[in-house]
Amino acid sequence: MSFLFEYGKWEPAENTRGLKQLLQGIWLHGGVFYEEIETEEFSDKSYQPFLRFDGGKIRANNYVGFIQNGSELVEIYPKVFREADCQDKSIMLRHIFYWFKYCRKWRFPFNQAALDSQHIEEFPELIIHLIANQFFETITNQPLMQYQRVEESMITPKGSINFGRYFNNSLSKGNYHQIECDYEPFLFDNKVNRIIKYCARLLIGQTRFSENMRLLQETIFILDEVEDLPYTIHDVESITLNSFYNDYEMVLNSCRLIINQQIYSSRNYDISQWCLLFPMEYIFEDFIAGFLECHFSKSWYVKYQKSDEYLSNNPRVFNLQHDIFLTSKDGFKRNIIIDTKYKLRDRNFKQDKKKGIEQSDLYQMVSYAYKRGCNEILLLYPNINETLHDPDTFEINSGFNGIDIIRVTAVEVPFWSTQNFTLLMERLKETFDRTLGF
Repeated sequence: MSFLFEYGKWEPAENTRGLKQLLQGIWLHGGVFYEEIETEEFSDKSYQPFLRFDGGKIRANNYVGFIQNGSELVEIYPKVFREADCQDKSIMLRHIFYWFKYCRKWRFPFNQAALDSQHIEEFPELIIHLIANQFFETITNQPLMQYQRVEESMITPKGSINFGRYFNNSLSKGNYHQIECDYEPFLFDNKVNRIIKYCARLLIGQTRFSENMRLLQETIFILDEVEDLPYTIHDVESITLNSFYNDYEMVLNSCRLIINQQIYSSRNYDISQWCLLFPMEYIFEDFIAGFLECHFSKSWYVKYQKSDEYLSNNPRVFNLQHDIFLTSKDGFKRNIIIDTKYKLRDRNFKQDKKKGIEQSDLYQMVSYAYKRGCNEILLLYPNINETLHDPDTFEINSGFNGIDIIRVTAVEVPFWSTQNFTLLMERLKETFDRTLGF
């Protein structure tokens, strides 16, 4: 097993050629989390952004998660813990699931409570355990019966007669008495339960933990009368559920994660190449937006990836893609542009006049402010220590009248804590309370 941090050290790995081919295939086919990531290299079949290779060694880029290629396992953890010298997997996994809790675009089908009760420290086995437990509890507590469409040839008509099939299959062959019927009985053997059973069989072939195996086998036993059929991601996406079955919507989200892996396998019940990788820049941005929306929506309109403006009006080009745009709900129309920077500044950045801020980032934000008519900008960085540094503010005077001032404030937010994880949410709320002026 290889244990990596983002942009960490080079580590030895087995079968690097096969691993590289796997990652190239994942990127080429888009995968479940990469559809909205734009890159000029997307069409290059030899390109993959996940790992760097140097002979028999590998090094992680900016993706977090795991890659399982047969018996070989590579786990990649966030760089914020590399700087904190954290080797405790359980702490790092708790943080990752906590961040997913607030993600809006990158939804994950588990809650923090489900994770808190687990003590598995191997990333893929933890994911399998959460899914297996979710499957078992959902079908046990709320068995799903659905109307299942059936097409059948019958002597006594039932439901509605399908005349097209009747002409093709019966009349054309002289079987006048065989009536093609369509009807929808209320069945436990329905498409949703078939997909769950299929996914449970996939995971049985992947797990090595006896508890995971037991949960999956019990799930399959409960679904014994459900037909065994393979399914694709398109089958999952075609399902619509009554709002009464919210738990099954989460189960189907888990099924999406599993069945998306089938793109790398030619056999129906094999996911020996099992992989989940998340780009941390997007996770950090999505987490901040979701946290603000959850805890500050009473005072602010939170608009995510606002992109209805262009820097140039004639021609209409250079779309403005700032991460988060806040508009106050009180009588004072106050706007704030927020840009998330998943970068670790040097530990002595306070001694630098630029405070560790890249010049291109400041130029970008000033152009956004000028176009939006907004004089408040926040650059949000993850903390580099347990103790937060004070914010740093830069004032840019307008060259037109010398009166208007754009204030760019660089703020460290408590994104992680190996010492006080349980207080992380309250610390982040306090940070935004101060930063937004409450």
